[in-house]
Formats: sequence, C-alpha cells, structure tokens
Amino acid sequence: MLYLVGTPIGNLGDMTLRAIDTLKNVDFVCAEDTRVTAGLLAHLGIKKPLISYYEHNKLERGPQIIERLRKGENGALVTDAGMPGISDPGEHIVKLCIEAGLEYTVIPGPCAFVTAAVMSGIPTKGILFLGFLPENRKQAVPMLEKISKSEETVCLYESPYNIMKTLKALEQAAGERQIALCREITKIHEEVRRGTAAELLAMLEETPPRGEYVIVIEGRAPVKEDPGTAEKARRLAEGDEELLEEFKKQVREAIDSGMKRNEAVKTVGAAFGLSRSEAYDIYGKGEN
Repeated sequence: MLYLVGTPIGNLGDMTLRAIDTLKNVDFVCAEDTRVTAGLLAHLGIKKPLISYYEHNKLERGPQIIERLRKGENGALVTDAGMPGISDPGEHIVKLCIEAGLEYTVIPGPCAFVTAAVMSGIPTKGILFLGFLPENRKQAVPMLEKISKSEETVCLYESPYNIMKTLKALEQAAGERQIALCREITKIHEEVRRGTAAELLAMLEETPPRGEYVIVIEGRAPVKEDPGTAEKARRLAEGDEELLEEFKKQVREAIDSGMKRNEAVKTVGAAFGLSRSEAYDIYGKGEN
C-alpha cells in the first residue's frame, strides 16, 4: 500500500493523528526534500528510511518505489508542505500505482490553496486552482486568458521571487477585480493583503515580498453574451472578408479615440465573440 500523507504547511500542530500513525507504521517514506521531512519526522520522534522523490527524478525513482510496493512493503509519500499530488509529482506515482494495479490511499491534511481561499474573504462557491503561472511569457498567455475569463475564484501559487512579475501580468488579466495575497499561512507572520493587482504591487514596492504566496483572485462578473457574437466569431474564423473589414474598422476607431492598440483589439474582439488571442491573431492576419 502507498499512503499519500498530508503534512503541515507551517504550524507543526496541524499534523493529524492518522498521519502520524501512518508514518510510524510504513516501511519507508518518499519525500520531496529529505532534509525537510527528516526534520518533521525527528519532531514526531519517528525514524524511517527516506527516499528522495521529486519532479526531476520521478521517472527514475517512480518505478523503484513501485517495485518495493510489489514486494509487499508499505510506503508513504509526503511533500515539503501540504498535500502530495497538488502541484508536485505525487500525481505521477498515483498513475503508476493505477497502471500496476497496486493499492494506494490518501491521508487528508492541510492544503495551502484551500486554506488561503477560505481566508481571502473572496467567494468560494467555485474555485479554479491553476498552480504556478509559467515563467515563460508565451506559455503564461493561455493561463492568463483563462484567469481573465473565469467567473470562478482563481487560486495560484507563487514564490517571493516572481510575485511582482505575476502581479504585473494580473493587472491586465484581472483588471480591477479583488485579489488576496496570502503568505506564511499558519505561521507566526501569517498575513493577508487585499486589493487590486495595481494596489498590491504598490504595497510590495514599499515592503519587499517574503515567503511563499497563494494568490486568490476574484472571478469576473457574469457577462450576458449577445447571441450574435458566436455567429460573428464563426464567420471571422472562416475568413468572412466583409466582417473582417468591419472588425478592423472598429479597432481603428477605438485607437483613434485614444485606446491603446492591444486594448482596442481585445475590447472589439470581445464584442465579436473572440478571445484575446483569437482577436490578436485575426487582426494580425487582417493587417497583413
């Protein structure tokens, strides 16, 4: 049996009795960072063999772990903090267990984005968790577009090194929507800051970012879509020259009125039923 064990995201008092009991009774523990887990086990008075298992060695270590389970051993998988399988290679080992027909179970525990969502004060009826925003700008575009369109609350993880860059990207994607920055959750310096992306950037320019962040973003207000926009989008995609000319004309008028080119393309594109990337693509073809 493989046990995926949730561990504290800060306060060690959040370790559950069931999680402690599980770690005491398994034959080995797989850890994202063995030094971090060694400290946790020492705090709990537990001694177990540790196996390093993280993103860059999962293809090599995964089969080794599966083989030990096949031979009848019981293992536990933990991450540095929180639930294994959330933005870490835990999902990979689960897939291997399924393919091998081996049993596994989850020992519930703390989860940073769930805790932050509740702390944020932003509606939690629907939550879209997207993990980390890609550092590569082109790779980040689809996720930012998803955030821009989401009517559900969106949760992201971010490091103190990239938080400013991510907030600048959210200025465009989230506009004036409310955002909660949660850091050091369950720790002594736990903090939640609330505001728009621009307001939070100003705060962090005065107080340099520290600690790991969960970003909770308010969903956009529901948009009542004109039933004709889907038809317009279809016709543009099929290369309707007359409609393309009308689209370009409206973009030019928006620019002439003082709107920036990119904003004009995005705004007019929305009226034609297009996503931001679709509008840029179609407008670019029209310009050529």
